[in-house]
Amino acid sequence: MRFVRWCVHANMRFMSDEQAAIHLASLNVCGLPSRLLSVAERAAYFCRRIDESDIDVVNLQEVWGRRTLEVIRARLPSFPFLAWRRGVAGQPAGGLVTFSRLPVGAVTYTSFRGARPAAAGVRFRAKLAINSLLQGVLTVELAGLGAVVANTHLTANRDGDWTAAGRYHAFQRTQVGMLHAVLRRARTGGSSLVMVAGDFNIASDSSLYPLIVDGGAWRDPFAATDPATFHVEFLPPGASGRRIDYLLVCGDAATFPVTGNGLLFDEPFTLSGGRRIYLSDHVALTARIGLPPPE
Repeated sequence: MRFVRWCVHANMRFMSDEQAAIHLASLNVCGLPSRLLSVAERAAYFCRRIDESDIDVVNLQEVWGRRTLEVIRARLPSFPFLAWRRGVAGQPAGGLVTFSRLPVGAVTYTSFRGARPAAAGVRFRAKLAINSLLQGVLTVELAGLGAVVANTHLTANRDGDWTAAGRYHAFQRTQVGMLHAVLRRARTGGSSLVMVAGDFNIASDSSLYPLIVDGGAWRDPFAATDPATFHVEFLPPGASGRRIDYLLVCGDAATFPVTGNGLLFDEPFTLSGGRRIYLSDHVALTARIGLPPPE
């Protein structure tokens, strides 16, 4: 184990002479039909930016098909390790894929099967039950580091109402509870550091935020700045942008300090002909988490 741990550290980006760090990123690539160019067209640009960066692990959501997965994989040649689980139609389960420059170990996927809204009409309840069946959380061990990365995508709140009286409230509370059940198993399974990232589809100013951070068990590197992570241009007129994507860290703060965070794709991208496009309807979150020196 000590030899494996040393080899992994040898490939890390060092923050200083003493401490290495994991540079983690998360992006919902908008894999459903939208006003954006197709994922395949946009991947040429967002993958290049990621591949040329010093990001170690990137969690992608809404990779809904094998063809989309292969297009993205071909454009991330410096990420040799790929984690996903096969869905019922051969697609990445939950649309979740994690690319890594670091060796990965065990990979598991848990769906949000069984989460159902308790209120509203039959059609609404049936639609959300199906969505919940198709969504979930992917957990990936980083070999030799005693660390786990979780990648998740919760069901969208189409009403944009995150109040306790909203018809999505109890349903989303159930999904967050199911997510934390998976994360608690990871935290008690011998991992000193657990990171979770993804599209929670829950606004950071909602009453569910304390549940998202599990009463403070999880550190939120973006709590102070609270950036909107869904471009307002894709919202109904008059709506305001909110943070609905998260990148959270659980582990001893002195041993695994969060040393920096940032955004990617928060501005339109300019094509060679001068046209400006968004590379996703979401903004990517990034964070650096320090690691202890190798033994």
